[in-house]
Amino acid sequence: MFTLSVPNMPDRKAQGSLQSRLREKISEAIACGDFEPGQTLPSTRIMAGQLDISRNTVTLVYEALAAEGVLVSAQRRGFYVAPDAVSRLPQSHAVSSRPMTVDWDSKLVINPAAMEHITHPRDWRSKKYTFMYGQHDRWIFPIDNWRKCSRDSLSLHDMYDWTVDYVDEDDPVLLDAFRRRVLPRRGFTASTQEVLVTVGAQHALYLAIQCLLRPGMVVGIEDPSYPDVRNLMLFHGAVLKPLPVDEDGVILCEAMKSCDIIYVTPSHQSPTTVTLSLSRRRQLLEMASAHDFIIIEDDYDTESRFGRFPSSALKSIDTEGRVVYVTSLSKLLSPGLRVGFLVGPLPFIRQARALRRMSIRHPAANNQRTVALFLKGGYYESLLKRFHDEYAGRWQTLQQALARYIPCANIASSEGGSSVWLKFPPSINTRELSQRAYRRDVYIQPGESYFLQDPQRTRPTHYMRLGFSSIKMEDIADGIAIVGAVVDEMLGEINAEPLFAEHDHAVGGSHG
Repeated sequence: MFTLSVPNMPDRKAQGSLQSRLREKISEAIACGDFEPGQTLPSTRIMAGQLDISRNTVTLVYEALAAEGVLVSAQRRGFYVAPDAVSRLPQSHAVSSRPMTVDWDSKLVINPAAMEHITHPRDWRSKKYTFMYGQHDRWIFPIDNWRKCSRDSLSLHDMYDWTVDYVDEDDPVLLDAFRRRVLPRRGFTASTQEVLVTVGAQHALYLAIQCLLRPGMVVGIEDPSYPDVRNLMLFHGAVLKPLPVDEDGVILCEAMKSCDIIYVTPSHQSPTTVTLSLSRRRQLLEMASAHDFIIIEDDYDTESRFGRFPSSALKSIDTEGRVVYVTSLSKLLSPGLRVGFLVGPLPFIRQARALRRMSIRHPAANNQRTVALFLKGGYYESLLKRFHDEYAGRWQTLQQALARYIPCANIASSEGGSSVWLKFPPSINTRELSQRAYRRDVYIQPGESYFLQDPQRTRPTHYMRLGFSSIKMEDIADGIAIVGAVVDEMLGEINAEPLFAEHDHAVGGSHG
């Protein structure tokens, strides 16, 4: 009897529902000829047993396909493939199988795919211990409240608002909620005309860079820094100047004076998580005024701060309108939500709005309204408290585990965020470390890609970013114990005694 293969069928985290995936596989088998016209399908009991799913699920799929004429139901025979089943299925032709006559390499005028990006293995979710940064903990997300807001957005009143094309405008309810609920927590406010909704912070950065940067401009960027914004700068022809980072954030230096733009992450430096001190913030704004440069502030992670750091953004003390502010709700709500905000002076936002119109017009209006209702309903503040309590516990657990199992690693000073930045002895290559750990069911991210490539020096390979947003608290210590065992093995292989350095809070800028 033919056996239908549906990989990971019981895995409810896979794409689509069980019914939709089974239906897709059966249709695909019929289209490919694995199930021929007139052939009887396995009974619902046998199919359910093969796939380890509910018999009722199989029955519903069979009945749905029968209703469409793809299958035929007959007494004592069960379900079999209709004679004209293939013609009733969506027809497709494999584009990739056609001969390609165009030399696309010569036609394309851009090559962003060749730039260095942070990538993840396709099967990283299969690992028990995943210390990946930027992933969402679905157990913290208030799904019931979000569902309520989503349902409310489908009311006749709300649908009347968001089913129209905003063209280049945004949902006024979201703009008002963002101004009243979010910005005051960052220490400032803005008019609705000074705020632009974007498809996540990455989109906001793209718009800002397109508006402000022309080829040959000098851009000061933290080193280490967020790789994708570095790529955006280079893609638009920037001349990058690396700005070192220490335990008080980006170091103010002479190199800044010749910059046209400075990109900084003051609240939680990416990736070290350190916070830019208040004195340096003031000095940076003074330098911007004296040397006439613009500052792009990427406040990507500010509200994940559960320590005692000041909550105000650099933008809150900007008296000249020199700071373009970028933020999103992705780190708190969900990275897949893709709702960000760009805040700046009216002349800048006017141009960014026009630029956005030429690409996407505006972010999906129904998503904007759902987020607006979530903010207005007070669910955002409630989530913040739960988020802080949970992540503070994970952070403490991770700190203790690192001190116990990997005492040779220096931890950058931080009391917030959803990751930590580690500095290992120079003999530890964290890319090799991550590969070895991966074979032991642990996923960790090496830090080399965060540093700028410079022909004058070799990028350091002994740094690592450990995220703790997607791993359960009870799994943290066991995962770090495995990483510690790999570190000990690597140190032993190079005939070196483990280096029990004190936690001096060194960060990436020292390139130690």
